[in-house]
Amino acid sequence: MTQFFYLLRWNYLRQKDLFLLFTLAQVLLSISLLFGYPLVIGEIDTTAAYYLSSGSVLIGIISIGCTISSPVIANAKSEGHVDYVRALPIPRILISLADLWMWMIAILPGVFISVILGYFRFSVRLNVSVLAVFILFLICLTMISLGFAIAYTFSPNIVTLMSQLILMIGLMFSPIMYPASRLPDWINHLYHVLPFVPSVNLLRACVYSHGHVSFFDFTILIIWTLLTQLLILRVLYKEK
Repeated sequence: MTQFFYLLRWNYLRQKDLFLLFTLAQVLLSISLLFGYPLVIGEIDTTAAYYLSSGSVLIGIISIGCTISSPVIANAKSEGHVDYVRALPIPRILISLADLWMWMIAILPGVFISVILGYFRFSVRLNVSVLAVFILFLICLTMISLGFAIAYTFSPNIVTLMSQLILMIGLMFSPIMYPASRLPDWINHLYHVLPFVPSVNLLRACVYSHGHVSFFDFTILIIWTLLTQLLILRVLYKEK
């Protein structure tokens, strides 16, 4: 526990200047989606309001958890920070856990602000419950783990490309801001085994009480979290 605490403190001192920027980025992105999308699609009905509210929250999580975290971790690798921490006499699993907790702390304020912005913009119904908070934590954990796995596995140039592709796919093509019924069935089958659509489905069902909680969606997030964490630990425990 002492080692874990000092790792957290060290990570905080290295990245404390970024925390406010993370929250600001999420809030600005949510505002642009909540107020920009209605200009494109016109009149907003109840269903569209729930899709835009939940989608803006998830896009903000993706932007920090996948798009921003990957280059930051990749840059730490290139600067030798990761190799230095691996050389310390501490369990390497603590390196991953400390990074995860630090990014969770950084991402959550923007998540809750985005939820509140959607509530005031469209007057959607919010479900404040233990399950809703747990699902938000799980979604954040999944996206951060995915971003970390990309950063630890690939070179910095590929990391930058993949992080941008994830945001573009999440924002433009996957059925996050609109119903999945508008896409061909074969694309929907693909998106439902990726973590993005199951995340927004659970977000709408648990946080906004719009739709039902799917055990399949929950399982997909658990699988992606476990697989990405195993990949991260494999890289951390790999000897050069």
